[in-house]
Amino acid sequence: METADFLDDGMCFACGPRNPHGLGLRFRFDGREVAADITFEKTFQGYRGVVHGGLLSTVLDEAMVTLLNRMGEHAVTAELTVRFLAPAGIGEPFRVTAGLVERRGRIRKLEARLARTDGTEVARARSTCIRLGPLPAGASDRS
Repeated sequence: METADFLDDGMCFACGPRNPHGLGLRFRFDGREVAADITFEKTFQGYRGVVHGGLLSTVLDEAMVTLLNRMGEHAVTAELTVRFLAPAGIGEPFRVTAGLVERRGRIRKLEARLARTDGTEVARARSTCIRLGPLPAGASDRS
């Protein structure tokens, strides 16, 4: 694949507005971090009443790449490490946040957290992303 193949067509599972089966994440950007709220439906269950860990990983990854997009950078995840701290309940509201830790050449290091509304973390992640270049003209950073 070429870097030009990494374009947004609105069908992203995590944030695509055209994907009727996706998570529908809508991020807010304060100039430094992104944040989004999510409540997982039973469709996203692993064990009974518990959100599947792969979906928690997806949300954390999406937050980190979205942050780079909001900063005007076109980037992809090269490495993702997730630490699960507590079960995430189906129907329970959560907030995901992400921040930039380090910028070196084309490498970006980021951290993200998924927490309950009382601030209790259920998962956290670190990623290494590769900057492909500036966000392409007309590309969406709307997630």
